[in-house]
Amino acid sequence: MLGDVLKVIKKSDAVLEIVDSREPDLTRSKKIENIVKKEGKGLLIVINKGDLVPREVLEKWKRYIEKEDRIKTVYISATSHLGTKILRNAIKEVLKGNEGTICLVGYPKTGKSSIINALKGRHSASTSAHPMAYGYTKTIQKFKVDSKIYAWDTPGIIPPDGSPLERAIRGQAVEKIEDPVKVALLLIDRIEKFDKNALKSAYKLDYSDGLDLLQKIAIKRGWFYKKDKEPLIEEAARQLIRDYHEGKIIYFTLPPSESNDENKSSNI
Repeated sequence: MLGDVLKVIKKSDAVLEIVDSREPDLTRSKKIENIVKKEGKGLLIVINKGDLVPREVLEKWKRYIEKEDRIKTVYISATSHLGTKILRNAIKEVLKGNEGTICLVGYPKTGKSSIINALKGRHSASTSAHPMAYGYTKTIQKFKVDSKIYAWDTPGIIPPDGSPLERAIRGQAVEKIEDPVKVALLLIDRIEKFDKNALKSAYKLDYSDGLDLLQKIAIKRGWFYKKDKEPLIEEAARQLIRDYHEGKIIYFTLPPSESNDENKSSNI
């Protein structure tokens, strides 16, 4: 699938890398960023799901990435239609005011499709189909963003990699996770590292540890093994990971230069 991503990048003048506002660092692909730079393409990092974390946190991540990596960065919430104009202006800046074609890349579940829909607008129409040997579609469509900018409406999807926890955060399909309980427990530990109350708020449950939380989620949902009526914690684990992907678990991380000691969940 990485080869598919490279095909989209090579056909574009600039690349938008979409990352999750809760975990910008873990949802970035330095490999893709280096490829884009070597190809001489413009690069813009788009921190999506901005409605899940405080605005000041988004600003800190924007400043950090632009200072440390010298990559233009914006934050938006595509589903809430917040920041679309800022995104359009940033795309023009990355293209240096010229005509050009952009593509979107990123790990699954970062919201690439919602950003594409926001850029398309209600009145946008595809201009042509381009056959490409993708595993997820047979063709991609080029559509007009404005009078000078076009975009591919099928974004490149970066295959999740790294540790089991990193793959889960990077959008690995829940059905492909071999040990969902182990991964869910790792995810619970990470979330609690940054916000002790995030999971209690999400599930309206008190619990003593990660396993207890999974058991109580299963009981609350009525998920039990038919034979012995024990809580079906594997299904609870899968649901927790799905809930994370869908933005139902709200917490945030800070850039390495910042302290995470005072993290609190809140919406912008």
